[in-house]
Amino acid sequence: MVPVDSYPTHNPTATATIQQSMRRANTQYAKLILVTLLLLLINGSTKAESISKKLKELAIGIDSSALIKQMGQPTYKDEVTRWFYNTDQVVIINGKISDIRLSNTSHKINIRIRRDKSKRNEPALPISHLRIGMDTKEAYELAGDPDSKTEGADWYYTKRHRVELSQGKVERVDLHLRASLDTLDWIRLNFTTGGLLFMNITLAFIMFGVALEIKFESFRNLAKNPKPVIVGVISQFIALPALTFLLVLIIKPSPSVAMGMILVAACPGGNISNFISSLAKGNVALSVSLTAVATLSAIFLTPFNFAFWGSLYSEASDLVIPFNIDAWEMIKTVFILLGIPIIVGLWFARKFPQTTEKIKKPMKWFSILFFFGFVVAALASNFSYFLKFIHLILLIVLAHNALALLTGFSIASLFRLPRADRRTITIETGIQNSGLGLVLIFNPNLFNGLGGMAFIAAWWGIWHILSGMSIASLWARKPLND
Repeated sequence: MVPVDSYPTHNPTATATIQQSMRRANTQYAKLILVTLLLLLINGSTKAESISKKLKELAIGIDSSALIKQMGQPTYKDEVTRWFYNTDQVVIINGKISDIRLSNTSHKINIRIRRDKSKRNEPALPISHLRIGMDTKEAYELAGDPDSKTEGADWYYTKRHRVELSQGKVERVDLHLRASLDTLDWIRLNFTTGGLLFMNITLAFIMFGVALEIKFESFRNLAKNPKPVIVGVISQFIALPALTFLLVLIIKPSPSVAMGMILVAACPGGNISNFISSLAKGNVALSVSLTAVATLSAIFLTPFNFAFWGSLYSEASDLVIPFNIDAWEMIKTVFILLGIPIIVGLWFARKFPQTTEKIKKPMKWFSILFFFGFVVAALASNFSYFLKFIHLILLIVLAHNALALLTGFSIASLFRLPRADRRTITIETGIQNSGLGLVLIFNPNLFNGLGGMAFIAAWWGIWHILSGMSIASLWARKPLND
């Protein structure tokens, strides 16, 4: 196509004729592109239907040669070992569990987060202890020997159709495969000891930076004007967990995703909320005070909220994880992760006030960078899982974060707080400490990297910054007229 304005304009009649011809040509060209796209879509759809139809007619028991003759070469193949526990199948590739395929009779199997000492005598299906991503040695330790094993292969025709072969013969055909939230319950994200240490040190550094912003004058100011802080704490630790529980009951996600949502809602405000609050022209002093109170309160309120709402969910849900929460273990962990860095930071700020003033601002920016590094580290060794399943939890996190922001704004408006305070409480409620959630999730004594929980916390850690910064940029342009 040639732009019409590139033609000479000394002859108006000729120019008009050329322009009209070019418009007709452009219209025809657009129609041609549209028809081509439609033909490609129809052809792709017809081809997919053809593959599906052929696979439906496939006879179980035929060998691989007959399969190739009837279907052609597959899109790709996986050489696998299959373990069978009763009729449930565990698929092993390169020494690790790559898939767990439940029979129709056990689709509501109770998934074990970890062994509960008080219920050791209760019968549990061996497969309930296994996770995708687990190596075979650990699988043996947790589930014991399988009832049987076979060598085989999975042949995929496109990514949506799978043919299982054992000893060179077709055993099973699965059509129209789709990833579901239930799959996340069976994934355990792997994390090395060194990676866990890095996460713990990073979170400690971030919380140390938060403590440098906390001044004892903030607590004295609370006595003079406690209402905004009380409203903020109610919004964060009472309203948000309760509304999250209702959201879980409405959308009915898989158990591990639901528990991830409840855990994120139980965490205190995020490490960058003060920064975002200042960008939004909120009440920065209130933001710092809320961060101080929420962080210290979280040592007890995070385990309490998670245990309380998590237990209610387990009792109300049809898909129940026997979620045996060790509240004391959570309190110890949260105290180590939040309490100690905060205490050290408060001591440092009091002991070295001049140094504190010099490093506060750089620490804030370093905290943001470290937080991104923190989330990247959580996903790096499990990036293939993240790419494969992120679409499943994308809208859930978006809805959950929107609920958190709306909760903060609604509660603050209900109590008729000034506009600057409303902005701050909105941000403090919508920016959660998902870094704390991730460290708890990867703790081997708590949730041991349970997939649905980790995906929720990790994506929340990315999304809440984007949503918070977007709201802050909008509010920054609006005057604070109460």
